[in-house]
Amino acid sequence: MPHTSTIAVVDDDEAIRGAMEDLLESCGYKGISFASALEFLSDPDHASFGCILSDVKMPGMDGIQMLAVLNREPSRPPIVFMTSFADLRIRSAAMRSGALAFLGKPVDISELLGFLETAIGSPSIER
Repeated sequence: MPHTSTIAVVDDDEAIRGAMEDLLESCGYKGISFASALEFLSDPDHASFGCILSDVKMPGMDGIQMLAVLNREPSRPPIVFMTSFADLRIRSAAMRSGALAFLGKPVDISELLGFLETAIGSPSIER
């Protein structure tokens, strides 16, 4: 069963993961955190999330590499990148690879919510 309004938060920073989960919950979504791209990809249900919010620079596999793996699968959730390193080359690579958005940290909350609504719609009223 798809997690239509469940969002994966992939970031190596525990404080960011917690803050994003709290933000998502306050907006009516459910967030599930992963400390790395490999941890996310090892989840057998990773393709069923409504959307992925991912950092770009992480130890091991980075967000762009994770997207390349996801692009080889039959289907994948939309992905929104969040980064403190707003490098034009990385942004271009992410967008060419099919990212929905590439946002700088600190993330503009209204902009993020707009992309989430584009990706999966408004959060479910039933909780």
